[in-house]
Amino acid sequence: MKQFMIVVSIFAMLVCAVYTAPVTAQDGVPTLVPPTPVPVPPSAPFDALLAQSALARIQESGQIRVGMLYNEAPFGELNIRGEVDGFDAALGRKLAELWGVEVEFSQVTRQTAINTLLNDDIDLLIAAQVNRRELSNTIEFSQPYYQGSQAMMVRLDDSAENLAGLANRRVGVVMGTDSESALTFWQQRSSTALTVQRYLTMDRALVALVNNEIDGVVGKRYQLRQRVDPDRTRVLDDVVQPEPYAIAMRRQDVNLRNLVNRTLQYMASNGDMAEIHNAFFPSAPYPEDTIKLWENIGEEAPQPAQFSTDAPYPQQYTVPRVQSAGTVRVAGTFNPPVEAPEGERRLAEAAGQVAGQIALRWGVNVDFINTVDPVGAVERGEADIAIGVRPDWNEANRVDFTGMYLLRGKRMMVETQFEYNSFSELRGKWVGVFASEPGAQEEVEEFAEQVNVLSLNIFSITRDEDAAYEMIVEDNIDVIYGDSIRLLPHLEANPGQVKLSERCAACDPWYTREYLALAVPRNDLDFHLLVDYTLQEMWLDGTLEAALQRVTVPGESLTFDVYPGSSEYLGFSLAQS
Repeated sequence: MKQFMIVVSIFAMLVCAVYTAPVTAQDGVPTLVPPTPVPVPPSAPFDALLAQSALARIQESGQIRVGMLYNEAPFGELNIRGEVDGFDAALGRKLAELWGVEVEFSQVTRQTAINTLLNDDIDLLIAAQVNRRELSNTIEFSQPYYQGSQAMMVRLDDSAENLAGLANRRVGVVMGTDSESALTFWQQRSSTALTVQRYLTMDRALVALVNNEIDGVVGKRYQLRQRVDPDRTRVLDDVVQPEPYAIAMRRQDVNLRNLVNRTLQYMASNGDMAEIHNAFFPSAPYPEDTIKLWENIGEEAPQPAQFSTDAPYPQQYTVPRVQSAGTVRVAGTFNPPVEAPEGERRLAEAAGQVAGQIALRWGVNVDFINTVDPVGAVERGEADIAIGVRPDWNEANRVDFTGMYLLRGKRMMVETQFEYNSFSELRGKWVGVFASEPGAQEEVEEFAEQVNVLSLNIFSITRDEDAAYEMIVEDNIDVIYGDSIRLLPHLEANPGQVKLSERCAACDPWYTREYLALAVPRNDLDFHLLVDYTLQEMWLDGTLEAALQRVTVPGESLTFDVYPGSSEYLGFSLAQS
C-alpha cells in the first residue's frame, strides 16, 4: 500500500507540473504528448497586406511571441518541470536576449501553427518548420538555421553506398509523413524505381529492415541517427530530400525578416548558433556555412529599434512586368576591361551564363545591362535583377538579396611538393599577395601574428599572369595568398605543380568566405521566390554547377539551400526542359 501511495503521489506531482504550466496566447493546456488531431476551424479573416510590421508591437510591448512545438525533441518539448526546452526554445530565448525583450512561448501543433501566425497570435514561428515551397503563398521564412534532411537507413552489411544502390529494391516509410512525400518526390526527380512498403510506425519499419523484409527505411536524418544500431544499421550520406529549418513570419514583413536574418548571422559569426546547436546535437558540429554571412553584420547585436515599423510595398511588381514584356533585365559586370585579371573575366562569363539560363527557364529574353552599379540599377527600377553582388547589410534598405549561389574567398596556393598548410609553417618564408587586392597584405600579417610568426616576408605580385611563374620558376615566392577566383587559372595552367592548401584536417580551408547572390526589388516577395526557386532547380539538375565550373574551387562548392516542393511557380515551369 505504501508503495502504491508513493506512485500515486509522484503521478499527481507530474500531472500538476504539466497542468499548472503557464498558458500563453493559445487557448488550451500545454501537453507532453502529441495532441490528438482534430478538425481545425477556419482562421479568422486577415489582410493579406500588412498595415505595419510586427516590429511595431514588439517595440511597444517589449515582448516577442514565439510559437513552438512542445513534442518535437530535440527542437521543442515541454520538460518534466513544465518548462519549454529544446533547440528552438534556446534560439527563441537568445533572440529575445539580444533584442532586449521578453519572450513568450505559445504551444502550436502541426495543424494549428500556420493559422496561429496568420491570426497574429504569435510574431514568429520557430517550430522545426521546414521551408517548403507550398507555404510561400501563406507565410515567409528567414534564412535556414538548421540543415535537416530526409535520409535512408540500411543494414550495416548492405552493399548500397548511396541512394542509387537501392534501385529496384524494397524501401519502407511511415505512411502519412513527410518522409513518404519526400520519397515519392525523390523517385520522380531521379526516375528511380523502388518497391515502397508503408508502415504505421517507425518501430515497425525498423523491425522489417532488421528482419530483411525491406532494404531501407526513409526518415528524418536526426531521428534515424538517434535510432541507429551501430552493430546492425547505418545511415547513408545521400540526401533523399533537403529540409532546411527556418523561422516563419507573416508575408512581406521585410523589416522583421531583416532583423531576424541579421541576428541569425550575428549569432553565427560570434559562435552563439554553434553553442546552441552543440548543446542539442553534441555529436555533430554545426556546419560552417549553415547561415551564410553578409557584409557589414556589425559588431553589436541588431536591435528592433534600428528597423522601421512600416510595411513598404513595391510600386510595381516584377513578375507581371516580365511576363508582359517577355524580357528580364539583368544588371552586372558583363564586359570587364581588357586588362582585368583572367579570374574576373571568368566571373563575368559565368554571370552571363547564369542569367541566360534563368531567362531560358522563364521563356523570356534577357536584356544585359552592363554597369558598375548593378544594385543601384535595381533600386531605381532600371533592372529586375543584379547579378554577381555581395549581400550587404548597408544595402538592405535598397534591395533584397536572394540565396547565395557562389562561394569565393582567400586561399593559400603552394607548390605540390611542399606541405605549407598554415601560417605557423611560414616563418622566414615569402608570401605572395596580389598588389591589386586591397587589404591582402594586412590579412597575411594578421594571420601570421595570430600564430606568433613575426619574420614573414611579403612579395607583391603586380601582374596576375606572373603569379605561378614567380613561385615555380623564379623561386621568389613560397606560397601565394589570394582570392580563389584569381588562383584558379594558375591551378589549371600548372596541373600537378601547384595546389590549394587544406590548412588542417579539422580546419576551414577558407581564410575568408565571400558569397555572391542576386539583388532583386525590395519586398517584391513573389519575384524574390521565383528567382530563388529557379536557382535551386538549376542546382538540382547540375546546370548551375556547370555554369560556375570555371570560378569554383573543385570539390568545394557551397552548401546550396534547396527548399522542397514543386518546380512549378507562378505559371513558370522551372525544371530543365
